[in-house]
Amino acid sequence: MVAKLLRFLGIAALASLALAACPNKCSGHGTCGPNDICSCQQNWVNADCSGRQCPFTRAWQDTPMYSDDAHYYVECGGRGQCDRATGICNCEGDFTGSGCRRLRCPGDCNGHGTCLFIEELAVLSKDPRVGGKAGTTYTLWDREKIQGCQCDPGWEGHNCLSRVCPKGDDPLTVNDPAYPAITQVEMKQGIAIYGTGTVSIILKYTDPYGNIWSTSAISGTNADICANIQTELRKIPNLALFSTTLSGEGQVTVSTENIDIFTRSASEPAVGTYSIADADVLDATRHFNLLATCVVSFPAGPGTSGYQYPLTCDVAAHPLAGSQPLQTAAAVLTTTACTVHEHYAGSSLSPVTLPLTELATCSNRGVCDSSRGECQCFTGHKGLACDLQEALV
Repeated sequence: MVAKLLRFLGIAALASLALAACPNKCSGHGTCGPNDICSCQQNWVNADCSGRQCPFTRAWQDTPMYSDDAHYYVECGGRGQCDRATGICNCEGDFTGSGCRRLRCPGDCNGHGTCLFIEELAVLSKDPRVGGKAGTTYTLWDREKIQGCQCDPGWEGHNCLSRVCPKGDDPLTVNDPAYPAITQVEMKQGIAIYGTGTVSIILKYTDPYGNIWSTSAISGTNADICANIQTELRKIPNLALFSTTLSGEGQVTVSTENIDIFTRSASEPAVGTYSIADADVLDATRHFNLLATCVVSFPAGPGTSGYQYPLTCDVAAHPLAGSQPLQTAAAVLTTTACTVHEHYAGSSLSPVTLPLTELATCSNRGVCDSSRGECQCFTGHKGLACDLQEALV
């Protein structure tokens, strides 16, 4: 009897072992291991390996572990719920992308701008209005998470939904007899072209509304380089730059709200006459063959205060005719360049007298209707930019 009972218990134990198994056989996405625990394959989760794993990205916020260390990788970046059936994050609010890894641009820039990461915006912070200030290298944890809009020309605002209104000089800020003008250092830009072989350049001008205009290819070795620059700038449409007079031997004048006189120096730098006030350019001209220098100054006219819009210059190796710019001596590209830097006359900065003029939205004499890009002028003022006065009756 005892023997039969022991035999029965043994059979029951074997049966229970036979029935024991991992849940759902690990759903076909894992291996059943000791203690009936599934070892899931990569990107599968849950006790039975039935759920898909969502992408892990840097946490938008987290409990700090060390100094400046609070953004470990977490599923959906901590800003979304994982759909286990699809392995796709359902992100909160304006968080978007795989694993909710980035913040959506406001209104997706409303079709009037480009959505860029903050690290890209930092690099593009090189401002052509202030002499080519170098961009910033942004390396913090959110460099590929925060996004912002870079608006197209004619549009502005954090979401690029506002039209830019016309700008002009405030007609009421006339020169006071006691203070007829301001004395300041005349802002100039030196264009240095140096290298060997046949070099062509293109110049780019940024207008006050963000438009970038490019000239055709200009020969950098022609004796009339500055005159050729003037000719090409005259071809820029919409009167972004417009010509006035020709004055003096080797000196031409191009007038705009922001840019004026071009002058030509000798084939070699004449330190007593014109110097490029930038250590990198000075060093380059000592090592490379200086082909030509032209100088652009920013004299009186609308926009002598605030931001200025100097030119930029490009040169590249495109040996085929018709390419822009043309540089036939491609083998010596490393010793060929065109730069635009701060310039001064003589051995020191020369103060000049300039009237104070603005380049203000609606000339400070109207309200900008950003939905239409039009100025609503105050009483007594008229014009696209409200920069004209009219008689009050």
